[in-house]
Amino acid sequence: MRAKLKVAAVAALLPIAAMAQPVANFPDRPIRLVVPFATGGALDVVARIVGQKLTERWGKQILIDNRLGAGGNIGAEFVAKAAPDGYTLLMSSVTTQAINMSLPVKPPYDFERDYAPASMVASAPLALMIHPALPAKSVRAFIAIAKARPGELNYFSSGVGTGTHLAAVIFDQLAGVKTTHVPYKGAGQAISDLLSGQMQFAFTTIQIALPHLDAGRLRVLGIGSTKRFPRLPDLPTIAESGVQGYEAEQWYGVIAPRGTPPAIVNKLAAELASIVAIADVRERFLRQGIAPVSSTPEAFAATIKDNVARFARVIKVLNLKVE
Repeated sequence: MRAKLKVAAVAALLPIAAMAQPVANFPDRPIRLVVPFATGGALDVVARIVGQKLTERWGKQILIDNRLGAGGNIGAEFVAKAAPDGYTLLMSSVTTQAINMSLPVKPPYDFERDYAPASMVASAPLALMIHPALPAKSVRAFIAIAKARPGELNYFSSGVGTGTHLAAVIFDQLAGVKTTHVPYKGAGQAISDLLSGQMQFAFTTIQIALPHLDAGRLRVLGIGSTKRFPRLPDLPTIAESGVQGYEAEQWYGVIAPRGTPPAIVNKLAAELASIVAIADVRERFLRQGIAPVSSTPEAFAATIKDNVARFARVIKVLNLKVE
């Protein structure tokens, strides 16, 4: 009888040991980090910096996989359906995990059902960029021009319903102006058209426009964060420039498929928090107009949930329709 009980006890422990072994050895092969937008954007830059550091620390290659399309849904869905073993991860953003979930037409994934958030790694305030042909030197002056020319000022976004689109839609509503939206698939062509004057303005991350700002080919009027950005301390926020209540900020974080062992998720979160605290990583982020941040898996999940609810309210008030 005692022998049978002993065998049963050992058998009961086998599943626990089987789970612990792969966690202890994680990672033992390359990891795919999916970026659901084009190369060159802020999300891609963050993924490559983080991926490089993870590769150095773990000795296993982090493969950056840009799977763009459908406002980030293609890449996000790919990860949602991947094996929950920690070897396929999503470099997510406020667009894929919060805004898309808030739209009337839901994406083919659910942020609670399909994902296990690990940690936020960065945030990037959106800034109001204009072509220098517009004489505005402040947000207030830009609003005056937009009111005098309703519907004539064109802006680009990374897609209908994305963060860069909603940033402009909310600005129009709060500032009482009417502008025209032109969605793009990637940042490269969009910036080229802004530089050529085909687009008059845009709400985009500072990282995309920094080289052109330094060269004087673009002008930045205000920033969408609630506080001034350390990289540009003289740049006022859009809220303090007269558009009360305005806020437009991207965040980026690493997410695994639902069902990934919690020990792997926690190990990944701890590693990411350590990486974004490294001095050279912080400096590289700030040079790109990106602020390093970190969070626990639980805090990251709570942020996503809060954002989904907030954007759902905004979209309902604006009656935004996305085909």
